[in-house]
Amino acid sequence: MKFDQRETDAQVFAIAAHGEQRYGDRPYVMHLAAVRAVLDDFGYDGALAAAAWLHDVIEDTPVTAEEIESRFGRAVLDLVWAVTGVGPDRKARNLNAYGKIAAHPPAVILKLADRTANAEASPADSSWMGMYRTEHPTFKAHLGGLLADDPTVARMWVRLERSLDLSVAPPDDRWAEIDRLAAAGKHAEAVAAVQATFTCSQGEAELILAERS
Repeated sequence: MKFDQRETDAQVFAIAAHGEQRYGDRPYVMHLAAVRAVLDDFGYDGALAAAAWLHDVIEDTPVTAEEIESRFGRAVLDLVWAVTGVGPDRKARNLNAYGKIAAHPPAVILKLADRTANAEASPADSSWMGMYRTEHPTFKAHLGGLLADDPTVARMWVRLERSLDLSVAPPDDRWAEIDRLAAAGKHAEAVAAVQATFTCSQGEAELILAERS
């Protein structure tokens, strides 16, 4: 994997922007590097490579779209902005991103790399994997038709779905109850429901609820 100067600058910028943020119990850069590695596995570089490092900075840090464009160019911004979900909760943020990706189809490559990195980092019986499995039908309904004639993109879908192991039924009904409790302000009960569903720690349950809120 060879970095050009724009990608090197994007990596340094993203690491500084995310600061002390964590990806689970690890530095956030581990997730960014994993997304970049997925893209590399499929032969992608250029603007997509730079965007891999930057894909969460607008959503999760004070960095603005204008700053990304001025530093890294419009092509990188278009990719980052397309995968940046805006909305009051995870469902709304996902739908916002899906619509923007549909309007800028090359961004589906970045989104597939991001979701694959997330799935591959999630234990098979974890709350995170349960969430990704539950979301997958909607994820594919919105994005599956984009760049559908591209064989590399098709191989990315195969890798993602292998990582998700879709033979395991997603816990759709349990998520509905968890989300209902959280929306009603019953935080302790929502945490307990996540723990009961996935046999996870209180800390993981808190993180998953924060992600969905």
